[in-house]
Amino acid sequence: MQELEDEEGKSEAIQQFIKERKKQLIEQAFIHIGKSKYLTKINKESYYYVETLKNYKELLSYSKKAEQTAKTILNKIPAFQQFMQKNSMLASLFGQPGDPLSANTASLAGLQTRASFQSLIQDRIASGGPNAQQVFTENLQAGQAALNNLKNKMLNAAAGVGGSEGGELPDFKPSETKSKTFKQRLEYGFNLQFAKSISLLPTTSDIALSAGYKINDKSTIGVGASYKLGMGSIRHIKFTHEGIGLRSFIDWKLKKQFFITGGYELNHRAQFENITQLKNYDAWQRSALIGLTKKINIKTKWFKTTNIQLLYDLLSYQHVQVSQPVLFRVGYSFK
Repeated sequence: MQELEDEEGKSEAIQQFIKERKKQLIEQAFIHIGKSKYLTKINKESYYYVETLKNYKELLSYSKKAEQTAKTILNKIPAFQQFMQKNSMLASLFGQPGDPLSANTASLAGLQTRASFQSLIQDRIASGGPNAQQVFTENLQAGQAALNNLKNKMLNAAAGVGGSEGGELPDFKPSETKSKTFKQRLEYGFNLQFAKSISLLPTTSDIALSAGYKINDKSTIGVGASYKLGMGSIRHIKFTHEGIGLRSFIDWKLKKQFFITGGYELNHRAQFENITQLKNYDAWQRSALIGLTKKINIKTKWFKTTNIQLLYDLLSYQHVQVSQPVLFRVGYSFK
């Protein structure tokens, strides 16, 4: 944990350096080149660096909470308190008052106190003459005014570019995905699809699992697998194994909660006894899907969104047994 805190301290120092250098670059760039693609790139890189650090700090927050809880419990134990008093870094440097075993207690004698330091300042001011106090106060106020003026100048220069203290450019829309880790970009889900019975196939239900990777705020690609469960008919309900399927998909955000969805699927509509039977590519039925998906945000213990899909199979009329061209699916995304 100590090594982790040291690395975090270095990251914060780098972050502070980037902020200061960013303000200097914005001020100079605005004077010489104005708003340009180089300034935009500087702004984006600094923003995403800070957001990435925040994200990793949140991931490590649980460890810090556990450490803080452990410290709180240990501080209530008398033996631990005595150990810290005798072996902590401050105790080794300065010792503990009233501790006869501390070799450093005697070394504290004669050190300059706050009261003696203030008395020394007053003596120096008094030796400057009757107006020394007024001159000192005026110079101090002038120095504070100069610092405030410099601070306002830097902030105004940043505000002139982006209209905010952070110096964000007006046409820069931050991506919430770019600062996320690979694991945080993964989305898991499952969906259901029902097909009516035909002369050769009973009523079937496709139960599919999928895993998607969020490329950016608008696009997600993924793969999945499905299992076809035969349910017979209303007159004669019978559960059978009707095959399996492999899927790939891509979602592209159209507007608000609506997405354009496309995908390519392979379906093996026959029972099989071993893996070798699946190697025959001609036995797989191919589908090319395109349609719309609406994602509804929900707050439950297990799911985060509900997906309602309306898809059209472009290859449905090429199948040996013409399949259902329009597909309706309902799915859920896991947290």
